[in-house]
Amino acid sequence: MIDDPLVKKLLSHIVEREHEENLKKRFKETYVGEAPDGIDNLIIALGLPQEDIRDIAEDIKTTVEKTILPIIKALNDGIETDEEIAEKTGIKLNIVRKMLYKLYDLKIANYKRSKDPETQWFTYSWKFEEEELIKQIREECDNDLNELNAELEKEQNNMFFICPLRHVRYTFDEASDEEFLCVCGEALEFEDNSEIIKNLESKINLLENDLNSFNKKIK
Repeated sequence: MIDDPLVKKLLSHIVEREHEENLKKRFKETYVGEAPDGIDNLIIALGLPQEDIRDIAEDIKTTVEKTILPIIKALNDGIETDEEIAEKTGIKLNIVRKMLYKLYDLKIANYKRSKDPETQWFTYSWKFEEEELIKQIREECDNDLNELNAELEKEQNNMFFICPLRHVRYTFDEASDEEFLCVCGEALEFEDNSEIIKNLESKINLLENDLNSFNKKIK
């Protein structure tokens, strides 16, 4: 179950948040105004080259598969302390601790603190919260499916008109209000959105299949 694509997708949010914060700092150093939320919106706003986008995607994938998943697997095998996890996985202790607290923030990991009566040092015993992970994956999939289905319904039930320079995309009613003219002065053109509908249907089918497969694994 740990290697399931939906598990990897949820865990990727941990790394995405780090990149999002870095991109927000970059935005503020370059532009005036509030930085947009979401890594995808920041990539667009900054106009990142394809090479940078590929590097971010590769870092997210590598961190999930080479760092976060091995730590979760160690917890799932009953290894409790950060030192033991570092020894088992070969991951640096400071990185193990950092990721454990990020998992804790997501409520996917929890810990108990105990004090050694002789040394007076605290020991943290960590535990993987599998039920919470399952719950979050199902909730995220439900939200994504609701959004995709709403988007599909809008595409199926409307006619769309676009600026030939791609400045705007309007429904028929919106285009009528603007007298079928873009703010740039170009006449709006009818858009055949059949490919958009096909892509949305494909995304919905893929996500439904992934969710069904995930649910079978945890029964």
